[in-house]
Amino acid sequence: MSSTKHVVLITGANRGIGKEIARQLAGKDWQVIVAARDHSKAVQTAQEIGSDSFGLQFDVQDEKSIQKAAILVEEKFKRLDVLVNNAAIGDDDNILKVELERIMQVLDTNLMGSIRTSKYFLPLLKKSDDARIINISSDLGSWTTLKNGGYGAYRLSKVGLNAFTIMMASELERTNVKVFSMSPGWVRTDMGGKNAPRSVEKGAETAVWLATESKVVSGNFYKDKKVIDW
Repeated sequence: MSSTKHVVLITGANRGIGKEIARQLAGKDWQVIVAARDHSKAVQTAQEIGSDSFGLQFDVQDEKSIQKAAILVEEKFKRLDVLVNNAAIGDDDNILKVELERIMQVLDTNLMGSIRTSKYFLPLLKKSDDARIINISSDLGSWTTLKNGGYGAYRLSKVGLNAFTIMMASELERTNVKVFSMSPGWVRTDMGGKNAPRSVEKGAETAVWLATESKVVSGNFYKDKKVIDW
């Protein structure tokens, strides 16, 4: 089938910020694709959200599973209007204390996962009249915060994700695809913890705005619906 609704795919959408982005866009009558590593969790979350949301299984670390998912989305929806690269894992040690294997795991999920997913869904995004790629980054990935220490592997992955955003936005400048990074802030999720100052609704707000607002500029880093410094 070809959806007359705007079609959005969100990775890591079975919980936290990703789930809330999905919920808010479903409330705006978007066709939401809930992507997660666990198929049952993807389907369950889609059922919870309702509005014909669709649960899709793939692992951002597994190139073949992304390829298969892209084929399935093309068969079912014909195009993609928005991709939200949200799937991520974290750490809290200084960069020289993190085990090398853990650094590789974090980079493979947070950075390479976003690159893989963007690569294989880009042809579907190019079929949209107004496509967007929204990379969920972090204040911790800003150059201005790197000297603060801690969260070494996570910071490194988000610096890389921001660089990828700039590069991709430049290469897609003459196409219909806009690319953004955004920081949700410190949000009360499984990763952020219960002491975080921001609600999950607030954390999702800017992503929903970037998906729906007409006058947003590609290649920028956003927080609270405003451009911030890299």
